[in-house]
Amino acid sequence: MVLDRKIAYIHLNDGLIEIIPVSLDLRRKFLGGRGINMYLLSKSYSPGLDPFSPENPLIFGTGLLTGTLGFGSRMNITAKSPESGHLGDSNMGGDFGAELVKAGLSHLVITGKSQKRVYLLIKDGGVEIRDAKKLSGLDTVETQTTIRQELGDEKVQVASIGLAGENLVRYAAVRTGMKNSAGRTGMGAVMGSKNLKAVAVRGTLQTIF
Repeated sequence: MVLDRKIAYIHLNDGLIEIIPVSLDLRRKFLGGRGINMYLLSKSYSPGLDPFSPENPLIFGTGLLTGTLGFGSRMNITAKSPESGHLGDSNMGGDFGAELVKAGLSHLVITGKSQKRVYLLIKDGGVEIRDAKKLSGLDTVETQTTIRQELGDEKVQVASIGLAGENLVRYAAVRTGMKNSAGRTGMGAVMGSKNLKAVAVRGTLQTIF
């Protein structure tokens, strides 16, 4: 159901994961996608926050109708921007957003920094932090292919960074599929600063059509 989606708070420092429903109050005020992302970012945003600080949240958010018939699969990635030093937000297409909805989530709030390179596996409401050592140095297409092979599932959708994100290039993108990118404001660099190589999603929960 559209209004049954949840937010996953993922703390990479200690591996703590908390999943809570998106409240109706938030829905009424901000709908979804960019609106709720901005609300979530506002909770920790400050002029003095370093974009590469572990306290800078990296937020993935799907639109209210993402994953429903006729409304596609667009989503936003939001954080304080290392490119401008101010608000960072970038929109991305592809199948990742709809798959996240099928997994029962609409927003991810990722904070902290892992001591080693990792990726997230999200499957039907569950979140797992997995080792990504063998993904280091791979481009985004290679990363997607390798994760699908590891999981034995070609339907897994992956959003990842390449070498630019790993090396904190301030305008680095996050990519999914062969060509879809959150290519503005350096969200890939924020992802790299957290030692987060990729987010892999697989969902089989029903959505409303």
